[in-house]
Amino acid sequence: MKEEIKGALALAGVLILGLLFLFGFLVVAVVLMLLGVLIFLGFYIYLRLKLWWLKKHPPKELEGPEDYF
Repeated sequence: MKEEIKGALALAGVLILGLLFLFGFLVVAVVLMLLGVLIFLGFYIYLRLKLWWLKKHPPKELEGPEDYF
């Protein structure tokens, strides 16, 4: 009887540890995926704003010597 209780407790412990490890790996995977999406969106927004700024403010065309100083 005592051995059955010890076996059940051991099984429950192993299951709990397994679920914690699995849950931990899933949390890490989700965090990494969200971080990747945020980095991608930030880079995309940066490029869009930079292209918009260049479109609205084209570079000045240099015509004479006074434009170089």
